[in-house]
Amino acid sequence: MCALAAALLPRAALAATTLGTFPDGSAILVAGPDGGKLGQWAERIGHAMLDGLPEGVAQHRHMVGGADGVTGANQFETRVPPDGQTALLAPGQSALAWLVGDPRAQYDVARWLPIMAGITPGIVSCRLPAAALSPGAVLRLAAAGPVGPDLPGLLAVELLGLRLAPVFGLQDRATAQQALAAGAVDAVFIHGPQARQHAAVLAAAGAPPLFGMGVPGDDGAVARDPQMPELPTLPELAARLRGAPPSGPLYGAWQATAAAANLQFALVLPALTPAAMVALWRKAAAKVAAAPEVQAAAPDVRTLPAPGANTVMAAITAEAPTLLALRRWLGERLNWHPS
Repeated sequence: MCALAAALLPRAALAATTLGTFPDGSAILVAGPDGGKLGQWAERIGHAMLDGLPEGVAQHRHMVGGADGVTGANQFETRVPPDGQTALLAPGQSALAWLVGDPRAQYDVARWLPIMAGITPGIVSCRLPAAALSPGAVLRLAAAGPVGPDLPGLLAVELLGLRLAPVFGLQDRATAQQALAAGAVDAVFIHGPQARQHAAVLAAAGAPPLFGMGVPGDDGAVARDPQMPELPTLPELAARLRGAPPSGPLYGAWQATAAAANLQFALVLPALTPAAMVALWRKAAAKVAAAPEVQAAAPDVRTLPAPGANTVMAAITAEAPTLLALRRWLGERLNWHPS
């Protein structure tokens, strides 16, 4: 409907026209538990998004599954039709589960239509200087496990030509920091909100940032994170230490897992959603990303509407050779196999 025609409609008729787009209101399926961090994001996004959706459209939020987002993403895949009424709010862990071939993940991240994304820095802090990282040197990296959010840190050690010695079972920042202070590990991968503050604490304790995960660029390359522009990326460090940046399918796997680990949330629609509905959601998401209350609530999280969200999700959606290389590496190097 053109603006002139809308202006000539009586108020009741105009309301019926706009509400006809969302006859039962818009909905966000939150892939996480009630009261979790993703639920907090859903509340912020939902309130701010009302200003961008047609006037009078209500918004409903439904919490589904655990914190890794797999159950919620599965329900989105099987139960949500592509009519544009319902969007999925999923954490980066759900994308990681898909990348590694977790058999629970019965969805295809490559088919999601991005509306908005929230990303944070990823940093590897190390108590060893770069000069000590000669080819084949052992580097003990703290990690919760083989396929969690620490995965890009593990891959990065391999891509630097070092001998990876993972120290598993360190489930949070506090235990990883204690292990670093005790000399039980050499490096930790820091990600999520307040990553920069935690990196500063580790630097003061003798483990400064070594490199960052960077951010995906439109051309497929990795750029420095604008939140930490002084920190080199993995390809920059590899070029300095080894004479050339990494390449090949395993490097592609690192790019995909790094983007997923740094992803705090993705708001997406199903494949085949009508273009007009995608445009409505994206217009509303642009207002959410610019809302002062959203930016103030989590200043370390960059909220990206399209096209920035598209770039992030494109970096995550690795192609078959990359997925095969990642899963083979997990089996051969870390003895992890999908159960």
